[in-house]
Amino acid sequence: MPRFVDANVFIYAFTGHSLFGKTAKNILERIENGEAAITSTLVLCEVAWVLEAMGRQDSIKPTLEKLMSFKPLKVVGSNSDDLLVGANNMATEKLDFNDGVDLALIMRLGISEVYSNDQKHFGRVDFLKLIFC
Repeated sequence: MPRFVDANVFIYAFTGHSLFGKTAKNILERIENGEAAITSTLVLCEVAWVLEAMGRQDSIKPTLEKLMSFKPLKVVGSNSDDLLVGANNMATEKLDFNDGVDLALIMRLGISEVYSNDQKHFGRVDFLKLIFC
């Protein structure tokens, strides 16, 4: 089963984060080299929003193009049910809305492993295994 890739992995890799950038780049290299993975359109929007907030608007399109060029990375959209389940996940799992929606998608797809170091949110979900190495 492919692993879900959370926004922080992409953000750390593409912004050269001092603590987590190398690990995030290693994860993306594994995917680029053939490891199957899934992310969401919402995650890609989060990446774009962070780059925009950093004043790096000119790097949004090339970053998204790079990510979407990874053949083993499947980008999945949320549906209307995911939005409602996501809103519910906010209360039951103590998540923010975006993570709640991504969790709904993860549940719908039967995924149990997530590339992320988001202990504050995804780390609270009992049935998810976070992987960040």
